[in-house]
Amino acid sequence: MLEELNNLVKMISIYSLETYQHSVNVGIIATRIGNFLGLPEKQVSLIKYAGLLHDIGKTKIDLKILNKPGKLTTKEFNIIKKHTEYGVKILSSYPWTKPFLQLVNLHHERWDGNGYNGIHGPDIPIGARILALADAFDAMSSCRPYSPIKSMDQIINELDRFSGAQFDPHLVEKVIQASDKVLLKDWDGVV
Repeated sequence: MLEELNNLVKMISIYSLETYQHSVNVGIIATRIGNFLGLPEKQVSLIKYAGLLHDIGKTKIDLKILNKPGKLTTKEFNIIKKHTEYGVKILSSYPWTKPFLQLVNLHHERWDGNGYNGIHGPDIPIGARILALADAFDAMSSCRPYSPIKSMDQIINELDRFSGAQFDPHLVEKVIQASDKVLLKDWDGVV
């Protein structure tokens, strides 16, 4: 399993170093959040693996679209949205991924139901809600072609602003209260 996991992560790094670094960051942040919430170790491990592989489906997306500096067209955005479906298809070949495939598939669901599949509120698995938060945090705290890096205060304001719409409000509240423990990019000894 670990060899296959390493090969899948390597596949992401060969495709795009930015996507690879983002995936590692999401895995680390999601692990921190899961541990902070006191989730069982097995569940945290599944969330970590899902975080590391949540964007593997992007390896099937043209880099011109993925790295486009401006706003995506509706057609381009619909292509990007397929990365969750592609990810599940890639990972389904590996039996050990079955326990976290749903998290990979649902990491773009929104609390208000306006995500990729329309699942909302507590119907979204906690692992997928954690990944959504970790994914957004890393996107805001990293240099992206379409957005400058935000400060921690700006990120916290964004998380708070989208609490109850994009993100689970209870999760946002807990993560903001512990932001100095779970959201810093100091990765020593985390994964």
